[in-house]
Amino acid sequence: MPTPACSPLPPAAPDAAPVSAGLPGPVQVGDVSDFGRGLLAWNATYEQLAPGCFEGGAEELWIDDGLEVLWETGNRSVWTAGSNRAGMVSLGIPVAGGGAGMYCGVPIQDGAVSWLPGGGDFEIFSRERMDIVSATVSESLLCGFAASDSPRTAEASLQRPFLQQQPRRAGMLRRALIEIVVVARRQPGLLEIPASRAAMRDCVLSLMLDTLDRASERPTADLRPSVKAWIVRKVRELALERPSEPLQIADICRSLAVSRRSLQYAFEDLVGMGAVEFLRNVRLNAVRRELRVATGSPDEPIAAIAARWGFWHMPRFAAYYRALFGELPSETRRREGGSTPHGPG
Repeated sequence: MPTPACSPLPPAAPDAAPVSAGLPGPVQVGDVSDFGRGLLAWNATYEQLAPGCFEGGAEELWIDDGLEVLWETGNRSVWTAGSNRAGMVSLGIPVAGGGAGMYCGVPIQDGAVSWLPGGGDFEIFSRERMDIVSATVSESLLCGFAASDSPRTAEASLQRPFLQQQPRRAGMLRRALIEIVVVARRQPGLLEIPASRAAMRDCVLSLMLDTLDRASERPTADLRPSVKAWIVRKVRELALERPSEPLQIADICRSLAVSRRSLQYAFEDLVGMGAVEFLRNVRLNAVRRELRVATGSPDEPIAAIAARWGFWHMPRFAAYYRALFGELPSETRRREGGSTPHGPG
């Protein structure tokens, strides 16, 4: 199946902040009519529909030039109408933890996922309170990510808005997007590190594609053992060839010309774990080697070493590390005689 033709991302606005600018914190809003000002991926009007003093905030984070995450909150019912940026498509969770609402005329409950094509008009009614998180991505970036796996899914998703009730996937997407926003707010320097930024981008795009793919169950037909072994062997070789450039699933799929599902099945059947877990363990071992042999500065923070290997969420990194090695990264460094400045664990 050839890659669908997708529109390129239009030039950014002249006053667009660079990707490396980070996120200083939520823009506090005391009047609902001030919502949306300065947003680069959206053109929308906000109206308060319930009485009382309005309090809210908005955070817009650009992981890359073609990938934006937006988190908006408010303490009153809000009606939002407008459109997203042409050449970009949006997926989000319109209502979370609050009452019912409406998206493009369709009633929604907690656990719904909405989809909006580039330049599409939308209306969202958030009843009782507003809590909306979304990811907006360039069509070319999404299609490129989906090319080796679900080109039909990506192509169909560019056409019209829709709403799906997917509580589990909505929860995963919401959790990941909010974690990225919060971590980038607290540690804006992570966006300066290519491996961390790539890990965030791969996480968001993978979840978006999984949410869009309604036929994600495993097919009955399976890969031959020789093909599975080749996939696992090549992935390991690629990881060892580029130790300073942590591989992302999308990169592997493009390099090996295999789908994400084929990659996943090969690892599950041959090594008893998914490709993501396998790569994560490879990177954890790389961090451990640096902690033990002090390849860099012995005073380099553990968090900096972890970020260089694509671990942008420090508490989760420490948990992964401890689960794999039975000790915290700080304990590894102490045992090897190093210091533990500013590191997790």
